[in-house]
Amino acid sequence: MATPEQQHTTTTAFQGQETSSVDPRELLMAFLRNWYWIAICALIGFVLARLYLRYTEPVYQANCQVLIKEDGESGGVLSEEAVLEEIGLLRSGNNLNNEMQILKSRTLMAQVVDELGLGVRYYGLGRIKNSEVYTDSPIRVDSIHTYNGRRLNLELNIEYVDSSRFLVIQDDSSQEHPFDKPLIIKRDTIWLSHRNPSNKGEGHYILDFGNGPGRFLSKLNIRTASSYSSVLILELEDPVRPRAVDILNKLIEVYNRATIEDKNQVAKKTLDFIDERIQLLTSELGEVEGGLEVYKTQNNIPGEVTGPLNLLLTEVTAYDNTLTQQRIQLELLELSTTALNEKSSDYELLPTNIVLDQASELNVLIADFNDLLLQRERLQRSATVDNPQLATLEKQLQDQRINLMRSLATVKDGLVLRIKETEAKLRNLQSRIRQAPRQERELLEIKRQQNIKEALYLFLLQKREETALSAAITVPNARVIDAPVAGTKPISPIPLRIYAVGLFLGLLIPVGIITLKEVLDNKVYSEADLKQLTTIPLLGGVPQHDGDNYIVVEPHSRTAIAEMFRLLRTNLNYLVSAQTDTRAKSLLVTSGLSGDGKTFISVNLGISLALTNKRVVLVGMDLRKPKLVKYLQKESDVAGRGLTNFLIGDCSIEDVIQGAQANENLFVIPSGPIPPNPAELLSKSKLEELFAYLKKEFDYILVDTAPVGLVADAFLLQSFIDHSIMVVRHGKTENSTVLGFEQIRKEEKLPGMALILNGIKRGKGGGYGYGYGYGYGYGYGYYSDDDQNRKWYQL
Repeated sequence: MATPEQQHTTTTAFQGQETSSVDPRELLMAFLRNWYWIAICALIGFVLARLYLRYTEPVYQANCQVLIKEDGESGGVLSEEAVLEEIGLLRSGNNLNNEMQILKSRTLMAQVVDELGLGVRYYGLGRIKNSEVYTDSPIRVDSIHTYNGRRLNLELNIEYVDSSRFLVIQDDSSQEHPFDKPLIIKRDTIWLSHRNPSNKGEGHYILDFGNGPGRFLSKLNIRTASSYSSVLILELEDPVRPRAVDILNKLIEVYNRATIEDKNQVAKKTLDFIDERIQLLTSELGEVEGGLEVYKTQNNIPGEVTGPLNLLLTEVTAYDNTLTQQRIQLELLELSTTALNEKSSDYELLPTNIVLDQASELNVLIADFNDLLLQRERLQRSATVDNPQLATLEKQLQDQRINLMRSLATVKDGLVLRIKETEAKLRNLQSRIRQAPRQERELLEIKRQQNIKEALYLFLLQKREETALSAAITVPNARVIDAPVAGTKPISPIPLRIYAVGLFLGLLIPVGIITLKEVLDNKVYSEADLKQLTTIPLLGGVPQHDGDNYIVVEPHSRTAIAEMFRLLRTNLNYLVSAQTDTRAKSLLVTSGLSGDGKTFISVNLGISLALTNKRVVLVGMDLRKPKLVKYLQKESDVAGRGLTNFLIGDCSIEDVIQGAQANENLFVIPSGPIPPNPAELLSKSKLEELFAYLKKEFDYILVDTAPVGLVADAFLLQSFIDHSIMVVRHGKTENSTVLGFEQIRKEEKLPGMALILNGIKRGKGGGYGYGYGYGYGYGYGYYSDDDQNRKWYQL
């Protein structure tokens, strides 16, 4: 009986490292053997690609180029940004990233959707798929009123009847409805109208409500034409070519309109300030003129003041005008300073265009501050509070506020000094006027007030006209270079690409499966596989036998399998020729696992040897799952006496040796009844007596024993065996089993080991040509009688 150490070694021998390399030739042959599957899958891939192109909605791309106009020069101060602009490291003018964010804002796109009426999509009902109609639908939605102000989200199935009525289909019912009355669904009101009376428009239509701007924003792409260019390229993908063009046109229009409105906010604030002052001056001027008229009537003064006082009055009026303008400017500076002193970051727009020319630099700073503030307001419509560009604008506003505060303080100080100088000159002139007669002096004072109010009134009127003119001629921020146009060919799906993908997947799937199968396949198929795994010599190979008769070797048989057994017999003679004595040769036939065909090999190899007039005995030592008697067609003897009866002493050796019907020189010792302890039974001393007798009476002893990969029975026969034949099953025996055979050879547990490849099929590793050890090579191509009549594709 095998020791536990031997059994452990036997078990671990079958768990050796396997070879995972794939033979390119075998892989190619696997592809060729399965060419029809590859062709079918490729055809299926092509058909699926064709169906995909047939029923997938094509998508077109419309694009245009827009120039974002740059702002004017920022003044005479040479800033760091100006230096960077000069050397080409910073793009001048508007921040294009901000403008790109604004163009992609949900606010602008929502306005585009509302103005173009894109909140409703119209589909013509088809047999397989619905086709979207943009301008050809005879039914249009005029207006929608929802009871809670929310966006309507539903689908209506409408059947067009004629220009005055339509059918609303809901579930399995339909209701006729006229065009001139509103359609009320739940509490929502929808007005539908007929369009294109000349078009009959027969058929069913689906109206899909609730399409918001997000659907179009996701397909809008904006990029710069080059790194330092102010030209933006707008691209929009849409299944309807005219709609894509309309959206881009309307988006540019809405953007320009919003930009003009933003720019005119400064002018509006300035006009509000001027109108307030004009209204006040109109009232004051009316009072002064009325007072002048009353004074002349009361004092009976017929005309104007003449003489030297006229010259004096002209000079006083000039200084009064100067002082008035300076005080207005001071009031504006104080207003701006108060607005900038607010601690909150919610700045206000500052009035412009009424500051004197001496402070032109301050005008530029105010204009820049207002521009930054407008940019921030526009960006806040589309960006979140964490937007980095928004943070950059906040930082620029803070820096500009500091610069403005300093400039305002400097200009204010200078302005205060000039006001004091003007007031001093006026006091000098007024002292000269006091020297005139009282009536003339009082008339001159009234006239002076009138001139001051008139001059200030005219000044404000002039500034209002200038501001209004500036607002009227405000130009759009974007100029279209290339008008939107949609391509005639769809960008998706691309037929050539879809066909290529379909064919690629159709080829990849079967090729991948075949390759994966080859990589994961750890079975033995050919002599090359055995050579990679072991150095044990190969006696030969036996083709697959599919018949019910297990005996395939008969006298004068010319079948391929019979010839291969004759070849095995010849190679076996070379294997045992090294023995110089004339005693019988004892051969052990085993395998790695059950079902490898060791009993089939034992029976037919024994018959082949018996045909050479050699006395051959087959010993059934597979006491666990005996098949030897069944293979020899002796079903009646299966339950009779056999080897187990001899080993337990119930009968003699002569009683268990039986003649075989297959050949007169072939004898068989059945296994007998299956014992409960086969290993202990084989370790008895009766076994030595058995082999001693058989070696005297027979030329060949073929021992059919249990598989070595399952039990250790075969190792108990080591001392009685001359050679061990290991049967390997084509496409069934795993590489680990052959590695186990190699380990057994290295540890010399079985003598004179050789291999037989059994069950070879046409296909992977197929063919009956093998090269064997001992310096001989054999290649055969035998065919049975039936094989001769087969076509080439049936072989």
